[in-house]
Amino acid sequence: MDKGKTGEKKCVPTNSDPRLVWLRQCEEETVTPVSGKLSGHLPSWLNGKLTRNGPGKIQYGDTRFNHIFDGSSYLHQFNIKDGSVTYQSRFLQSDTYKKNSRANRIIVSEFGTAAYPDPCKNIFQRFMSKFTPPGSMDPTDNCVVSVCYFGDELYALTETKNMRRIDPETLDSVGDKTNLGKYIAVNTATAHPHVDPDGTVYNMGNFYAGKKGPTYNIIKFPPAKEVDGKKLTSVEQAEIVVTIPCQWKMYPSYYHSFGITDNYFIFVEQPFVFNLKKFFVNHYTGKPYFGAVEWYGDQKTKFRVVRRDTGEILDTSYEADAFLTFHHTNAYEKDGQLVVDLACMDNGDTVYQLMLKNLENPDFECSHNTMPQNRRFVLPLNVQEAPKDTNLVTLKGTKCTAYKREKSIEVNGEVISDQFFDLPRINYKHNGKEYTYCYGVEVSPQGVQFCKLVKMNVQTGETQLWHEEGKLVSEPIFVAAPDATEEDHGVVLSSLLDKDNPKFVALLVLDPRTWQEMGRVEFEAKGAVTSTFHGQFAGDEESIHLL
Repeated sequence: MDKGKTGEKKCVPTNSDPRLVWLRQCEEETVTPVSGKLSGHLPSWLNGKLTRNGPGKIQYGDTRFNHIFDGSSYLHQFNIKDGSVTYQSRFLQSDTYKKNSRANRIIVSEFGTAAYPDPCKNIFQRFMSKFTPPGSMDPTDNCVVSVCYFGDELYALTETKNMRRIDPETLDSVGDKTNLGKYIAVNTATAHPHVDPDGTVYNMGNFYAGKKGPTYNIIKFPPAKEVDGKKLTSVEQAEIVVTIPCQWKMYPSYYHSFGITDNYFIFVEQPFVFNLKKFFVNHYTGKPYFGAVEWYGDQKTKFRVVRRDTGEILDTSYEADAFLTFHHTNAYEKDGQLVVDLACMDNGDTVYQLMLKNLENPDFECSHNTMPQNRRFVLPLNVQEAPKDTNLVTLKGTKCTAYKREKSIEVNGEVISDQFFDLPRINYKHNGKEYTYCYGVEVSPQGVQFCKLVKMNVQTGETQLWHEEGKLVSEPIFVAAPDATEEDHGVVLSSLLDKDNPKFVALLVLDPRTWQEMGRVEFEAKGAVTSTFHGQFAGDEESIHLL
């Protein structure tokens, strides 16, 4: 585990190792939209904006970030209108970005990088500056992970309690940062909310200062409404609808996403935890929060299931051998059972392998048990009268099992495909419902080099790959055709980068049914184009924008 404060100044390598795209720095934004060159064709019905988020700057002066999650948020957008496409990009104008830029050094701590000490302060002043209670400190608003619409308002998201509203036309920041802690009791929130068809947004966030210890909270953001002639936004109406107690009182679980069906929330409490004691010590000693993350492979991963209508947490304890997940693929109900699909790893070292120093090491490879695969679990719901030591899974065509033991249901998952796979997306009209297809990127043992797009049949495990030599892909976004009668009728959108030409960027459009290219639009940006984590498409006529 790397506990250093910052990395030393380094020159970013320029060879064509695809991992090094994550080390690019954008020195010039493409603020004014530029037009691109179309090859192939785009469906006439495809109109809207694809907005993506990821790190665009890893170094300020002589100080550099340590982890792939730390870089300054850089927003990218493709605007599709009547067969033409423009591209624009700019840095998220967060308080963190502005402070670091003014100081020309990293002065706001991130997940894997502690703030660099002020060279103008003496040792005593630096020591005293640490004595801000962690509960009252202002965490980063470097919202680098994803974007999401809350009604008609677009926000950039990260995993602190801060969000940043952005103008969907210009990508400029709107107003001050939004601190969720002003509305509800949370210290963190995920960057992967769910959106119901009526526009209600659900998310999860941790609260560390409760009387009974840390809790996991499910948050509801109702659609915006008018009250006494004044607009009340979704965020202003935020409320906690469920509070789930933490089973390890000083070791709350880290989680990146959660599952939802028509009737249930599914939270995976995994033994990848924050050691709160270390967290506080690191805060006062100037070490990164990353140093407080611990993996306990001898503990169980638990599925916590909650009824949406009542907020009741089911008494049933579903337990599996330890695994780590960042991304829920989908979940649905069938024949009195919950089917939960996840991109899973068997070891928590995955996060440590995303240190920038590892991306620069040409000999570095991830171990097999840290590679993500799409895995299915089946949770039987009505188990009170079920016999012990008998497999309670009755779904046909699955190897998943669930045995009732003395105090829990022991669940064993099934690997859907041997394909190393992450960043799963679906046709969101099937979110929380039975489905057949998901889309993602192939993950290489050499690290985060996204060279291939994957279409996966989750019922059969069959996969199809799309790849182009010299190009890198991004998380695929499915957009359903307006007259679709089949689940995979629509398009899949991805951005393309070039391993050797940092100013090249393209919008790639695939036909999901054939997994062949329909068309692409290529651009030359003003500055280097950087890799992204997550994005969202919003059709021109949509008021509800689906993740």
